[in-house]
Amino acid sequence: MTKSKNHNSIIFLTTLGVYLGLVLAGGASSQVFAHTALTRNFDIQDEIEFKDDLDKKPDDERSSLPESVQVYLEDVEQFLASLQDLSRKGRFDLNLDAFEVAQGSSLPCTAGNSVGSYTAEKFENRNAALDPVLGRFSKRLYYGYSLFDCVPSTKFQGKQSADSRFDFKLNGSGFSLEVTVKKSSPQSAFLMLGPLGRTFKSFRTNDASTIRNRIIENTTFRSENDQVFVVTRLPRGSLESLLADKNAQ
Repeated sequence: MTKSKNHNSIIFLTTLGVYLGLVLAGGASSQVFAHTALTRNFDIQDEIEFKDDLDKKPDDERSSLPESVQVYLEDVEQFLASLQDLSRKGRFDLNLDAFEVAQGSSLPCTAGNSVGSYTAEKFENRNAALDPVLGRFSKRLYYGYSLFDCVPSTKFQGKQSADSRFDFKLNGSGFSLEVTVKKSSPQSAFLMLGPLGRTFKSFRTNDASTIRNRIIENTTFRSENDQVFVVTRLPRGSLESLLADKNAQ
């Protein structure tokens, strides 16, 4: 695989998504972005787009679990619908295209702490036509999700931070998305699995789109130590039929 020409702009969008998600969780300050933006080379257009988007950010408040799950489903549904649209236009080929995007973040929950960090672990894409779709999806991934806990961090001199990461990819096995959030303890992580599962199932209805119900059917949850993993995995055969289904949306 080769890296996309739009590598910097996509990473910028991803960082914005993480930032906004943490704003909803009630913590990250505008100073965090100022620090983060300086870790990459962005052109002036990127900076203008960020300012426009930031001005429209929601109030600082924590989303409820149903709200977070709903946004997750909407984001993944929109992403798959975009792939379906590109496929119909002949701009995306499941047999030829592949991609992987991964990023981790650790940002302070306390306003006034000017230090934040993120790790853009991977951005690989074979098809330039997918760049806008991958950018929008990475930008939205953490928007509205409040699944993590704010925990003391050695990175911020014991002050609390919210740690999360995501990895989504398409390869010969199909499409997968893994969102990881850190909780305050192994017990807190384990206790979240039941409510997560029940909340996801509550969105599976006869009125829901084929894509949404397929996402719910193929999403699993697990905890390891103090982390919760939300994993949506669509095998190649299932994804192929979904993309070909004219009634999927």
